[in-house]
Formats: sequence, C-alpha cells, structure tokens
Amino acid sequence: MTIGVFAASPAAANDAPTTRLVACGEQSCLRIEGRRDSVGTLVAINGQPMAVDGAESWRVTLPMQTVRQIAEQGARRLEVTLLHPNATRESRDYARLPIGLLGDTTALEAIRVTAS
Repeated sequence: MTIGVFAASPAAANDAPTTRLVACGEQSCLRIEGRRDSVGTLVAINGQPMAVDGAESWRVTLPMQTVRQIAEQGARRLEVTLLHPNATRESRDYARLPIGLLGDTTALEAIRVTAS
C-alpha cells in the first residue's frame, strides 16, 4: 500500500479538513468537514473509520465523548485519512481542534486581582 501525503501549499491548505463545535441536543459535538475525490473514498479520523454525510464535500458530527476516546488528552489536531479504494492508496491530513478543546482544566478556589 502506498501512502500519499498532502503537500503544504496554498491550494492544499484550502482543502484541509476543518473542525468546529456545534450543539447536538443538550451537549456539545465536534463537526469535522473536508473534501474527498469521490463518494467511494472512505474517511477515518485518528484511525477510526467514520460514516460521513455528503459526497465530495463530507462532514461528520461526533459527540465530545467520542472525540475524547479517539484523541489524546491535550491533542491539538486530529489525523484525517482518506482511503481511496480503487487506487489502493491513502492520503493523510490534519484537522486542527478548537483551542483548548481537549486541554486540562484547573479548579480555582479563589483569584486575587489587584490594581497597581
């Protein structure tokens, strides 16, 4: 199997997958969107095959619990793999996560603010 990697060019940057937080019921979800050559191209996020909506422009909405299961704590991006079945090749790119999405939280007991 041959592995192709997207080049870091202005044209490739326009096709890089994107992420954003969306509401899904009473919880938050992460929507990942991208482009693929054809409907037959399979999409995997961090190695997990995904059932996506759309044709060449695809999207998948994942509950935050699922995102936490497939990504490491503190991750800043997700690996998006496009599996081209007829060409027996795959392409990889990265979708940047919203800042602080999987970061640590610190419970503060008090904060003191003083003016100088």
